[in-house]
Amino acid sequence: METADKKIDFSKIPEADVVIRHINERFRKGLNSNIFIIGLSGTGKSSTSIRIGELLMDTRPEDKKPNITIADSLLELLRALRISKKGDIIIIEEISVLFSSRRSMTSENVSIGKVLDTCRKREVTLISNAPIWKTIDSHMRALGHILIETLRVNKREQIVVSKFHRLQTNPSSGKTYRHTMQRDGMDVSRMFTRMPDLKRWNEYEKKKDEFMDDLYEKLEDQEIAKNKKMEREMSRDRWGMNSLSEKQVEMIKAIDIDKLSYAEATIKFKYADSKVTRAMYARAKEREKNFNSQKQESETTPIQKPII
Repeated sequence: METADKKIDFSKIPEADVVIRHINERFRKGLNSNIFIIGLSGTGKSSTSIRIGELLMDTRPEDKKPNITIADSLLELLRALRISKKGDIIIIEEISVLFSSRRSMTSENVSIGKVLDTCRKREVTLISNAPIWKTIDSHMRALGHILIETLRVNKREQIVVSKFHRLQTNPSSGKTYRHTMQRDGMDVSRMFTRMPDLKRWNEYEKKKDEFMDDLYEKLEDQEIAKNKKMEREMSRDRWGMNSLSEKQVEMIKAIDIDKLSYAEATIKFKYADSKVTRAMYARAKEREKNFNSQKQESETTPIQKPII
């Protein structure tokens, strides 16, 4: 792809001018902007997020220069919003981790409405990035204004090439439409951004490393807790047996977690035991019972009519 870029003189092309102009036009009208930047790993999402913030800061009048804050947790986002002033810029790193589409009813995701309402009142520009569009909470996506998809990093030119669209959501159907934007009456769907300020980029890299360390530690703690819970369940007498031996526990974990068949497990552990067979059968029956109970409960629960 860099071969195609060699034919382009990037020094003669304005940097992300269409996107920056649109955001500033909204700001002059007293409107905030909710910008999403998506793209696969290594395509320049983070650098583009920070650079868009810098370009906005450079184009604002001296008396309206915004502050740029990078948030990678709900706590940091709330703190940034609390101290924000009109026109400030908040960059949300990995928003699909913070506001995931798979956790749409969690307390964090329920807070989205309040967060976005605060951004609207204070005219705060939100720049959020994620690898995949659909992993972001649907409510958040529906209230977006611009979608940027990073395509590649041109290391020779030290730029990121992206495509972009203006977003518009139909409030009746909830469907979001993508519109091509224009420059001087001509459709434009590609843009480029340069590397952000080195000091700000190094601070971001340090903060990202800390965030990843915390995330790995949290996932490790969750996995340890999960294993302990399973071990407790496997030792309970409700399946009509005494506590299992360490070897029996390891065998059941291999079947239950590693998805080995019983035959594969007996070959791996060189061990066959009727107690293991009864334990796996009892676990399967219990899961089936819980599933049927939940299904029956959901079918019998009356649907409440909305209060108008």
